[in-house]
Amino acid sequence: MTSNINKKFSYTLLNKQKGFSLLELLVVIGILGISSGFIYPEIGKWKIKKNIEKDYQAIASTIDYLKTRARSVNGTSVIYCSFSDGLYSLRYEISSQRNDAVGAGAEWTLHPNFNANIIEKSEESFVTGKVSTPCNNNTTIFNASGNAGSTGTGAALEVEVNYQVSGVPDYVNYNAYKVKVNTATAFVQKFKYSMTTEAWVELN
Repeated sequence: MTSNINKKFSYTLLNKQKGFSLLELLVVIGILGISSGFIYPEIGKWKIKKNIEKDYQAIASTIDYLKTRARSVNGTSVIYCSFSDGLYSLRYEISSQRNDAVGAGAEWTLHPNFNANIIEKSEESFVTGKVSTPCNNNTTIFNASGNAGSTGTGAALEVEVNYQVSGVPDYVNYNAYKVKVNTATAFVQKFKYSMTTEAWVELN
């Protein structure tokens, strides 16, 4: 008798716990929808911030590497900066051919044998292309003598890393960095944009 009562109780309990009602299901879906509305934009922002940090670190470390390699092989390193289809691209090449300064400005002209003596190059851009990395020089030479500058004028290299909305940097929602390379010494200065002062602050 007791066994039959237990079976009946268990059957009744199982029937009551078959699943969710339509109302409960709609409530859960509504909560998930509202939550995703907050979560997805934040995930997108997080990815952009990570790409800004990644590109900044890649640019700074690549410049240091090219300076060192130019000296170690007694040759020349070059960074090429280009913009196409809304994307920035940065590549490099290293040649064992040294730029011999013969006459004014000769060190800012690639030696005719540069291409024939390339020993290393990046096949693809060393930045993600997912954030903006505008630079003031299309081609920057790193000489074995320890200086660095653009072809032709020897202008100092400047590269900014930011996120742009309709072609305008968004300094409010995202970090921004800038790298400057001194012409005479190839010393690298690193800056971060400060929202407090609305100006670039040099990093140690």
